[in-house]
Amino acid sequence: MTTRKNPPCDVVEPINDDANPADDLSTFQGCLTRIRDGEGSDGMLWPEENLSDGRRQSLARIDRAAVGILTAVEMLHAANRCSTMATPRRHLDEGVVEGLFFACRELAELVCREVRPA
Repeated sequence: MTTRKNPPCDVVEPINDDANPADDLSTFQGCLTRIRDGEGSDGMLWPEENLSDGRRQSLARIDRAAVGILTAVEMLHAANRCSTMATPRRHLDEGVVEGLFFACRELAELVCREVRPA
């Protein structure tokens, strides 16, 4: 009969929350609330305090959408470059490329709607 030197399962130590940030940054609900309250793409609330809360939220949505557009366009650029330089089996599926175009279009429409004053 052999004896185990290590337990069969890892022992889980109690969680020490001292190192965790505030609830609004470390919980799903807290993060979602911050996003809805006007968090921009950098994770911070919109910095201009002389604006109404609604306008700050709109600018944060514009900022997030603009970053989304930039990301999708960079992906499209890479897909285009790949299609000109790589073998066909390495190309992105046409459905993916079309989905990226639609994502860009929808995000751009959101920016156009949000940038206009209410």
